Amino acid sequence: MPDMTENADIKWSDTSHSPEIRAERREGDVIEFDLFVDAKLFQFQGHFPNEPVLPGVAQIDWAVRLGREHFDLSGTITRLGQLKFSKLIVADSQILLRLEWNEEKQRLLFSYKEGEETCSSGFFELTAQ
Repeated sequence: MPDMTENADIKWSDTSHSPEIRAERREGDVIEFDLFVDAKLFQFQGHFPNEPVLPGVAQIDWAVRLGREHFDLSGTITRLGQLKFSKLIVADSQILLRLEWNEEKQRLLFSYKEGEETCSSGFFELTAQ
């Protein structure tokens, strides 16, 4: 079992927990973000020592938060679907997050890519606003 005591004093409020947005492009109901995921982000602490990997729950959280902010979404998430994690996102990576809002279905689709390779993807359904 790894020794977690070296990170025991790290607190959520003491570190950054959002990726750096280096560029943003929007066309209608599609928005893309060029993100830098710094090794100093809270989400990498202890996940995993010596080989930091961005947890899937952090990827979902960022997609939801950025979707809510940029598409002005306020409904409750009622469903997660087609979640696929196919490539690890490691510390100090530059990745692309693509969000697409489907008003008719009240669905936010997301995908993370590194270059041409998809790292993860899925969707959220929300209650009507």
